[in-house]
Amino acid sequence: MPVIESINQKYSGSCPYAFPQDMKNLLSYIAEPNATEYPPHSCQHLIGATPDIISADQPGAWKRAAMLFRHQLALYPKQGSLMQHRVISFSSEEAQDPMMAFCLAKEVAEFYFYRGYLSFFGVHMDTDNLHIHIAVSNISWKDGSHFFICNELALLYSGINEWYQNCMRGKMRGLFCSTSLE
Repeated sequence: MPVIESINQKYSGSCPYAFPQDMKNLLSYIAEPNATEYPPHSCQHLIGATPDIISADQPGAWKRAAMLFRHQLALYPKQGSLMQHRVISFSSEEAQDPMMAFCLAKEVAEFYFYRGYLSFFGVHMDTDNLHIHIAVSNISWKDGSHFFICNELALLYSGINEWYQNCMRGKMRGLFCSTSLE
């Protein structure tokens, strides 16, 4: 089963991603060309966002995401962390299919968007374990409230594990993964 990690929780006592430069650095890292290019040497990258206004095949996608996040901050200035950072990793024994991971990343991004938060994601293939980085705005586009999803990680674990199991069953039957997290 994929593992979900909340990077923000690693920094207990401090405030990660508290400055606009931190946000820019994280978005740039998520869209890192050497980590997200698929197939290799194709100049196509497995990155995206919700709302679905940022296409991976457009140069500077992370810069457009940063502009969107900064615009939201200007509308609803907040103190503290500006973003949530989540990582979903697959063990080397699990299916190492970048397109499947991209489909899952889109589903997770929609999970956040439907709850009121913008997100930007990238599928990284630069380590032995395929993994997804997701940056989520700490400010709701619906009402400007600060990030809060009751039982967020439990909901993600449940939805991702169900999605993953459905994908594995579908792959055995030769189907493409499209099961929703909802």
